[in-house]
Amino acid sequence: MTSGRRTVRVPSPCDLHAQPPLGPLRMLELAAAVAANALRAHHIAIQGDFFLDETHEVTAARVLAHACDQLGQILDEYRRRALARLARERRADPF
Repeated sequence: MTSGRRTVRVPSPCDLHAQPPLGPLRMLELAAAVAANALRAHHIAIQGDFFLDETHEVTAARVLAHACDQLGQILDEYRRRALARLARERRADPF
């Protein structure tokens, strides 16, 4: 679960030129984090254990918040790998 303040690195123009998906994927990552936090704020119960008597809406919110967390992790991993590859390529070809 993520919460609190976050510093966001906006892709540079050079990075976006080489890897255009980095921009919208960054926005998707932020949207997923905000959605997960909003679900947890609205459905306080999903921050704890699953209860047999919880409503379908609460269960869906729990699953969705978890999926948002996973999506954020996957997007972060993709971005880190793409930027690492770009850095390697730039070191190999300085022109």
